[in-house]
Amino acid sequence: MQFQTLDFGLLVVATLLCFHLVRGRARVYVLIGASICFYSPWGILFLGLIAGSSSVDFFAGRAIHRLESKALRPALLMLSLCVNLSILAWFKYANFFLDNLRALLGPGQVLTAVDVILPPGISFYTFQSMSYTIDIYRRKIQPAKSFSAFLLYVSFFPQLVAGPIERAERLLPQFEHLAKIGAVRYRTLKPGLVLIVWGLAKKLLLADHLGVIADAAFANPDSLGFWTAWLGTYAFTLQIYCDFSAYSEIAKGTALLFGIRLMWNFDQPYLASDPSDFWRRWHISLSDWFRDYVYIPLGGSRHGRGRAIINLSATMFLSGLWHGAAWTFVLWGMIHGVWLALQAGLRSVPALTALWTSGAPSRVRGFLKWFFFFHLVTLSWVPFRAGSFYDMLVVWEKMLLVVPAALPTPLQWLGFGFVAVFLGSSTVHRKFQLERKLTDSGTTPLVLVASLMILIALFGNRGVAEFIYFQF
Repeated sequence: MQFQTLDFGLLVVATLLCFHLVRGRARVYVLIGASICFYSPWGILFLGLIAGSSSVDFFAGRAIHRLESKALRPALLMLSLCVNLSILAWFKYANFFLDNLRALLGPGQVLTAVDVILPPGISFYTFQSMSYTIDIYRRKIQPAKSFSAFLLYVSFFPQLVAGPIERAERLLPQFEHLAKIGAVRYRTLKPGLVLIVWGLAKKLLLADHLGVIADAAFANPDSLGFWTAWLGTYAFTLQIYCDFSAYSEIAKGTALLFGIRLMWNFDQPYLASDPSDFWRRWHISLSDWFRDYVYIPLGGSRHGRGRAIINLSATMFLSGLWHGAAWTFVLWGMIHGVWLALQAGLRSVPALTALWTSGAPSRVRGFLKWFFFFHLVTLSWVPFRAGSFYDMLVVWEKMLLVVPAALPTPLQWLGFGFVAVFLGSSTVHRKFQLERKLTDSGTTPLVLVASLMILIALFGNRGVAEFIYFQF
């Protein structure tokens, strides 16, 4: 079920009515029922996967919390992790493994692809569930008080398919205290409704239209010229941000209708001027997950610069693989890993730091640093979007090695101007924290909502374009 459909709107309204008609634990069951209705169009089997893995993690978490045995606690944790990772590996990576094994063994090998459909959101809810048992093992949190609350923690429908990847210490207490939420009132619904409209506007007015330009460019890379290659890649750069941040904002707004506060998942990432700053702003919940459950357990930066570089590279390799079962995604992750490793290494060279901080005024240096890094990020989106290594190399060739035969056309100038305006508006958003102010019921003008709804009605995408991150 897509957020921008009438079915989803009706589901939210019906759930909201039922939620405020009941009290106590019944509210948990109402939200679980809504999550089942939301997810069931993708298949009953996939609901069984969520219920099964949640059962394993719930009972493993309770046992890990009770036991003091230094042998049994790690064994139960490994059981939980193995169940989750095995499910993820089978549904997401089975054919990827077979394809690579077939290529490695050469012709004549009969390795039939398995007929597997990727369950929507499996990468998200699996990571969210695993963090629960890991945090119990680390004695950071108490186990869930009831299976129903834990099942809702794993399957809460606004963030089930594409996050944010929440932590139990933040989300579980909210589900366990739903009875304390008062009756529905306009002032409590308003922030959530405004955030939903804001997210829909980003999706239907920006992301979907940018996607048309990006799709046309990447559908036939050989036909691209210098300007069209850059314009298509710029379009995807903005599309993926608008699309994913729109999902996160609609999810957060929907959760607010029920008194649940989800984390902010983006913080104007295209204003970042270096790799570490970018990953503090982009898909924050995933960045935090890999930091806390992969990078730091590997040793982080505690064992010298060389070890830190290896740990960063390994973490970003896994981050790329998490995004998709294709080597282009792995390459995308490794590109960011190399940048993070270079940043970590160069910070320790005083001569380079002194060279950078000398010469031009600080504002000029800051702008040049941002401009250079933004275009590195733009180039890095090519393997993420390209359908193959060949397409990726062709697009990069058109962008970097082809000399333009003429100036851009007026329409292309308009496209480049839109990119500049978008990035400039990001500075305003960052300065005034516009998205965050949308959740403040006292400062949100209704004229903004009315204007956005009119624009959506006039210019919004009439089709139902799936959110990009639904494929992960």
